[in-house]
Amino acid sequence: MGAVMGTVHQRDNLLVENGLHIDHAIFNFKPYKLVFGYCNSRCRCQNMNRNDNHEYISPKPRSGHRIVCDDKNMYSFGGYNPSLTISDEADLANDTVWADSKPLFKELWKYNISTGSWKKLDVEEIPDILASNAVLLSGRVLMVYGGTGVPFGANCSKDLYICDLSKENPFKFTLISALGNCPQPQYGQAIVLKNNYLYTVGGTTGFEYTCDVHRLNLRDKMWEAVYICKGTQNEPPGRYRHEIAFDQDKIYILGGGTSHSTYGFQEVFAFNLSTCCWEKVSTRPDNSVREAYPTPRRCHSCVQHGRCVYVIGGYTGNRMLRDIWRLDLNSMEWKKIPQLGMDHGVYFHSSCLTPNGKLITFGGIVPSGNISKRTSDVHTAWLCIPKLKEICWEAILFYCPYLDSFSRTDLLALGLPCEFIRRLDLTSD
Repeated sequence: MGAVMGTVHQRDNLLVENGLHIDHAIFNFKPYKLVFGYCNSRCRCQNMNRNDNHEYISPKPRSGHRIVCDDKNMYSFGGYNPSLTISDEADLANDTVWADSKPLFKELWKYNISTGSWKKLDVEEIPDILASNAVLLSGRVLMVYGGTGVPFGANCSKDLYICDLSKENPFKFTLISALGNCPQPQYGQAIVLKNNYLYTVGGTTGFEYTCDVHRLNLRDKMWEAVYICKGTQNEPPGRYRHEIAFDQDKIYILGGGTSHSTYGFQEVFAFNLSTCCWEKVSTRPDNSVREAYPTPRRCHSCVQHGRCVYVIGGYTGNRMLRDIWRLDLNSMEWKKIPQLGMDHGVYFHSSCLTPNGKLITFGGIVPSGNISKRTSDVHTAWLCIPKLKEICWEAILFYCPYLDSFSRTDLLALGLPCEFIRRLDLTSD
């Protein structure tokens, strides 16, 4: 770290050249605090991303997209925005893909977590179904399942597409041809991966809502109907835009709803993978706050850190929510996390968690005066105290925000470890 700090003077020269003031502020690591945009540095902003023509680029505001991440990048798939302004669409005038797909975004974006820079990836054969998909990242393989086009429900999907993010030039989505007892085309479902099985839970056709459970054997590409709901009291009501938690034995379904209802959190349903039955689980309240349980909601986001599950934002049907709650799967106790609360309500956004415990949220619908609008905002927060090397990396990025302007050779000579250089997505040697 000491050697890399020698780049501070080089950084200062870069800042002065760009007309930026140097105030020599002191780095302060702040866990459990949600912050806007790229927070490691005072000198870069999430919208300052230059393409080859030296134009600043970043994704347009959107909702209904999905994000995933590893320790290096966050990836955003799809999304929807029928309300782009004339100025927003000005730089899309020559974009033939947008002209064909709007108001859906037929895009895959990459956001570098260390530098706060966006890049629109060159991808072939992106699925046409681009809103309220279920998405996960397994190793370097991106999986996109289900979803809807517009009008919502008029064109739904039951297909699984994969994209190997380790194979660039360009990336390519591949349809997995599967047989068996597959789910009906739906959107707003949730998925989880266990061993070689992809489980999908719930969703809607736009008219009918289910909480059926299906699974796809990724080895032989065969679908199996694990549980088809019959409307009994021991089953969760059908829903969409719910989220799930997973402890390897049970799939917990959290919130969600229909076009006219939302479901709460005082009791949650868990699907037992051993018995292949639904169970109703009572949760414990947070008695330190007046509202001891999260407000019923749909279109929220959720991340899981170990056995702690975080529910973020959402929509009650008439009100946007900005709160963040934690559910401990050991005790089934809720805890409201006020210091992590958003500045405003948000729903139809998406969230993910890095392997080291950093929460990232992107996009969604937010209030704007007496109306609402879509946003392209990124927020981050540490949900744990990470390893000391991660805190040191945050400090280095704070003091040297333009590390990605140096070559890999220079950074190695300065003593920066390879595992951190790898995170910078350098284009030069």
